[in-house]
Amino acid sequence: MENYQPQTSQPQASVGPLKESIRDMVRLQRDYQLSDELFWEIFNARVLLNEQIDINEFVRDLNIAPARA
Repeated sequence: MENYQPQTSQPQASVGPLKESIRDMVRLQRDYQLSDELFWEIFNARVLLNEQIDINEFVRDLNIAPARA
């Protein structure tokens, strides 16, 4: 009897950057008060296009203060 080993549709190498980009977006949402339009603009670049964006530097350039709890 043969052992069945399913193959993944995407290589494992792409999982790390995707998780990192999702973590960046969660941190962005948690730490900064952004408009919906700006959040989705950053989401498109960081997650969908997988661009390497330094979230802190990006927000600093926009002069957006961190949210206070």
